[in-house]
Amino acid sequence: MITIKRFLLPIFALLILGSCSKEDLLEVDMHQYNSDNPANSELDKWILSSLTDPYNVEVIYRYNRNLTDVSKDIAPPKLDRIQPVMEAVLNLYLKPYEDLVGKSFIKTYAPKQYVLYGSVSYNSNGSVTLGTADGGRKVVLYDVNNFSVDDIEGSAGVRRKLRTIHHEFTHILNQNIPIPPEFQEITKADYDADWTGSSNTAEKAKELGFVSRYARSQYTEDFAEMTAHLLIHGQVWFDNYVFTSTPDAQEKLRKKEEQVVQYFKTAFNIDFRELQNEINQRLKDVYGAQDPADLNSFAAWLETKSVGKVVVDLSNSIYDQYGISDLFKQRWLSYKADVDSRGRFPTYMQLNFNSDVDMRLEIEYLNSSGGSFFYYYDFDMEVNAETKEVKFIKKYPEGDTGAHGNGQLSHGLPGFEEFWLPYLTENTFIAEWLPYEIDKDHDDYRSFGGFYVKDNPEDYFYGNLE
Repeated sequence: MITIKRFLLPIFALLILGSCSKEDLLEVDMHQYNSDNPANSELDKWILSSLTDPYNVEVIYRYNRNLTDVSKDIAPPKLDRIQPVMEAVLNLYLKPYEDLVGKSFIKTYAPKQYVLYGSVSYNSNGSVTLGTADGGRKVVLYDVNNFSVDDIEGSAGVRRKLRTIHHEFTHILNQNIPIPPEFQEITKADYDADWTGSSNTAEKAKELGFVSRYARSQYTEDFAEMTAHLLIHGQVWFDNYVFTSTPDAQEKLRKKEEQVVQYFKTAFNIDFRELQNEINQRLKDVYGAQDPADLNSFAAWLETKSVGKVVVDLSNSIYDQYGISDLFKQRWLSYKADVDSRGRFPTYMQLNFNSDVDMRLEIEYLNSSGGSFFYYYDFDMEVNAETKEVKFIKKYPEGDTGAHGNGQLSHGLPGFEEFWLPYLTENTFIAEWLPYEIDKDHDDYRSFGGFYVKDNPEDYFYGNLE
C-alpha cells in the first residue's frame, strides 16, 4: 500500500455550473441561525450519539468563516437542515460501508470532520463548489439550506448531496491508493481544464465518453464522478446513459466502469457491486427512490421497435442448454399434434415485429409434400417499458381464406384458437432478456429474449432475436 502523508495532500472540490441566484442564497437573517449558542442542544446530542461516538466524526455546523475560503461570501446553514443532511450521510455512506467492510474501514479512511455551510461557494468561472475534501481529514459541504429529503432526484435532493459525499470520499481513497494509470489513458486526449466552456456541453461530454461535464476537467475528477454516479444513481441509470451514447463512448464508459470496479476490489477488497446495491436499496427503503425505466430492457426494445423477430424453434440447441418452460413446451406439442392430425406439420413459431401490425404470430408448417408455408395471426400490442408488461390484442379479420399464409385455413385455425389465442390474449406478459442464465458479459446476451406470464413465471418462452 502506498501511504501519502496527510499534510501533503491537496484539497479536492466538486464543482458544477451555477444556476441559482447568488443574492437570494446569501441574503439571510442571522437571528434564525443561533450560530453562536454553545448550548448542548438536541441536535448536538444526536450528532454525538449517531456520528461522533460510533464513527469518531465531528460535525461543525455553527458558522465559522475560517474553515473555508474567507475571500468568498457564504451563508450559514439553517439549523433544521443539519440533521436531515447528516442522516443521509449516515444512511447512504457510512452505514453501507460499515455493513460491507466494517467500522474499522470507516475509522481508517473516512474524514473525521464535516463542516456545513448554507449556500454554495461561487467561483469566478461561473461554476459553484458543492463540496471539498481537504487532505483526507475534512469534508466541507455547501448548499445545505436547499437540501430536502422529499426531493430525491432534484439539484437539492438526496441523490445530488450524496453524490457529492461519494465523490469527495473517492478522492480520499485515491489519496491513499492512487488511481491505476490505465484509467486516464481511456480518454486522455479529451480532458479539458476549461470544462465550463460553452463547447463542453453535457451532450459533448457524453459523446466523448464522460459521465458528466465536470468529469472532463481531469482524470482524478473523472474517476470520482464515475464512482459517485454509479453508486448513487445506480446501474440502471448508468446502463441507460451508456445505451443512449455513441458506440465509441459506450466502449470508453464501459472500460471506465470496469476500472472503477476493479480498483475497489484490488485496492480495498470491496465488492463494488455489493456496495452499489446496498446504497440503492437504502435509497429505495429510506427515501422512496425508484430506478428509472430501463431503456435497454427487452420491453424498451419492444416499445421502441428495436426488435425484429423472436424465433421460437424448439429444435434449437439453445433449449438443450438452457431449457424451456414445461408448460410452454406442452402447449406447443399439443398444438402440433392437433395440426399434424389435419395433415399439416408445424415446425416452429416466431413473433414478427417488423410487419405492418404490432405483432404478427407466424407459424411455419409443412404440407404432405414437404412444402413450407406460414400461418399468420395479427395482433395489436401494448408495452409498458417501466413495468415491462406486454399485452397482445387480436386483430380481425385474417384475410383471404384461399391464401396459404392465411391463419383461417381449416387445418391451422382450430389449433390456434384452442392453444395460442387464449394464451396470448388472456394473459399479461413480462418481457425479459431470457434465459436468465445468460450472463450480461456473455456473447449471447441480448441475442435472445422472451416473455413470461405475469402471475406465473414458470410459464415462459423465449427465442433467438433477428
